[in-house]
Amino acid sequence: MKPNKGRKRKLSNEVFIQENFSDQQWQSFESNEALSSAKSEEMHRFVLNEIFAKQAKKQTRRIKLIRFSKYAAAACVTVLLGFALYLGVNNVSNQSAKINLVAKTTIKPVAAENTWKTINNTTQEILNYQLPDASLVTIYPHSGIKFKNAFDQKLRDVYLTGKAKFKVKRNTSRPFSVYSGVLKTTALGTSFTINTKGKNISVKLHTGKIVVANVKTKRPLAYISTVGTTLMYDPNLESAKFIRPIKLVKAPTETISHEGTVINMKNIPLAKVFNLLHEAYGIKISTDQKEINHITFTGKVDTVREQPEDILKVICLINNMTFIKVSENEFFIQKSN
Repeated sequence: MKPNKGRKRKLSNEVFIQENFSDQQWQSFESNEALSSAKSEEMHRFVLNEIFAKQAKKQTRRIKLIRFSKYAAAACVTVLLGFALYLGVNNVSNQSAKINLVAKTTIKPVAAENTWKTINNTTQEILNYQLPDASLVTIYPHSGIKFKNAFDQKLRDVYLTGKAKFKVKRNTSRPFSVYSGVLKTTALGTSFTINTKGKNISVKLHTGKIVVANVKTKRPLAYISTVGTTLMYDPNLESAKFIRPIKLVKAPTETISHEGTVINMKNIPLAKVFNLLHEAYGIKISTDQKEINHITFTGKVDTVREQPEDILKVICLINNMTFIKVSENEFFIQKSN
């Protein structure tokens, strides 16, 4: 039996048998030659060897394919990790560069003269301090001030908490202002005390002139030019009142001098005059002390030429008083009705 002739092509064993040996050919095939058992065994081993060889090749290819897949997967993972790491480092570098760029472009050094300085007095004693413009400030206990290290070209501003006295260095081109809560006190060259402790804010003028304004409304509350005047401001009621200085009347100068028998008296309280008469004449003068507390006497008394009754008549006439002679050496003086 010969295989069908045709165009040579690579066929699998199964296809080759089906195309070249039909079922009828297999059934009608008769072999006159009988194969020996040895030959059959040889052919059987050959076939088995071929089958095992092909299976081994397939298994080897499969193992190589698996190994190759593993290596390829590992390589892909390595490449991906390296790429991701590259992107991360690059991103961090970019961010750092951006931060540095922003820092370089936005952060500017602060000038020393623009920085603020705070002076707090935490002791129980008053603290004296000289400001940059040579003005002097007395800071009371548990009080403090805040100001720029160097005052502005046009302004001298100080912020106060608590109580302080200011003696301002005169400068007509640079107003000196103290901010104390809702009040702003401005001066050119003067002295004043501000106290923010308690319910009210007080501003007392010592010398010169000041202007007190409301920080919120930016309107002046008072122009104070009388020394000793105190402005009392209630932030809750937004009301202000003034305490005027009390004019103290100086007590007249008392002088007593003796010229022989004459006693010269000037601005002598009446009670002291009665004591002098008691010493000079040996008389007793009684009176209501309240009625003569504010009465003084100025005049001369000649203890030789004048009698006690004559002197008492003059004193009573001047001060709207009367006297009663109780005995030769005793008199009683009272206010006239």
